[in-house]
Amino acid sequence: MKKYHITAILFVLLLSLNFMLTKPNPTIRITSAEELEKLFRNSQEDINVKLVSGIYELDSETIIDSTCGNCENPDTLVTATAGLIISGKNIKISGPLDKTAVIKTNSGYGMYILNCKNCILENLTITGGIRDSSEFATDAAIVVKNSNVIIHNNKITRNYGDQTLRKKNVVGIMGICGRENSNLQIYNNLISKNSWDGIALYRNSKAIIEENIIDGVHIAGGRIAQGGRGVGIGVTWNAKAIIRNNLVKRYWKGIGLFVDAEGTIEYNIIEDIITWGISLWDAGKGEPRGFINNNIIYNTGAMGTSITSSTESNPGFFKTNIIVMTAQDSTYDSPDYYGYQCALAKHLIPKDFTIRNNLFYDNRRSDPRLPDFDTDLEKFENKLIIQKEWINRITILEDSDFYHDFIE
Repeated sequence: MKKYHITAILFVLLLSLNFMLTKPNPTIRITSAEELEKLFRNSQEDINVKLVSGIYELDSETIIDSTCGNCENPDTLVTATAGLIISGKNIKISGPLDKTAVIKTNSGYGMYILNCKNCILENLTITGGIRDSSEFATDAAIVVKNSNVIIHNNKITRNYGDQTLRKKNVVGIMGICGRENSNLQIYNNLISKNSWDGIALYRNSKAIIEENIIDGVHIAGGRIAQGGRGVGIGVTWNAKAIIRNNLVKRYWKGIGLFVDAEGTIEYNIIEDIITWGISLWDAGKGEPRGFINNNIIYNTGAMGTSITSSTESNPGFFKTNIIVMTAQDSTYDSPDYYGYQCALAKHLIPKDFTIRNNLFYDNRRSDPRLPDFDTDLEKFENKLIIQKEWINRITILEDSDFYHDFIE
């Protein structure tokens, strides 16, 4: 099995989603929330829906989700709310390029793409989510289940939810959630100030995630209903993803592959993170695979990267990454929090998992017995010059603190 076999798996996804970009469909101009809701009371086919500038205040409806996206038992029924349920095939919903079509969902599952073949959401602002009372509801501005979808050039922001429910259930509202049997292409979105994961993928979902800015802004910890809680990008259970060329910053946690997840993580910047930057974690029961190379991890409270995996077949690698100023917060020094407090926490490393050619500088260790991979400043700067070729492939450098501190 080739180390990049996940690319071949997701290539079919790219073909199936992109065909609709060239398929001419009748255009329906929408000017109000009432028109939008009326249109999608029934399944639709072969339509191009254009929203004019304005605020679209959706009415919430109660739904019963037939499965639970992130439960140990996926057959758990979940009561939730939805703002707009989009079903059918060959559906495009777009706003003006400046994203001045603002959809206030007033719901847990804001834009709920359910049983939709070839759907596109583009140039929209999606906001105003309300957290559902059930802790099992996978609340997000966009929830995708049993569907193929392109999510492009949207602003997904200020989906906070109620402070009381945050204190009770911890979970908040995500930016985008990929659920069962879904294929997603997520690119060039601003996902900011949401109260849970920026992007989360659960069972039997696949995604290509490229050129997004995922910014918690508030860097909220604990149970405060603000932005930056949860994981910037989380891939869980048996989900698969290519995660490339994204900026994840001001979040509780960075990018994670959990349980049986499989992911290629490359050319991303993860910075200003409360705890860890990248995590490969089998949860004591799974076999995750992580092909992790050419990423920048900068300024984290806990470890830079944490590896805990017993995967025997094709487990992946951690190569040519840059790790700077990690493990800075002594709050997490106890290994009971997240593990070894250092730049590269090697908790459980598979036999064939390759670690090489990584660059470390100015990282902290909670215990002098932990490994120290750091180089001095002069050597770091010289090696950084050598690696500028791949660093400059990252298209969101201008918004990065690391870029301004070390490259500019």
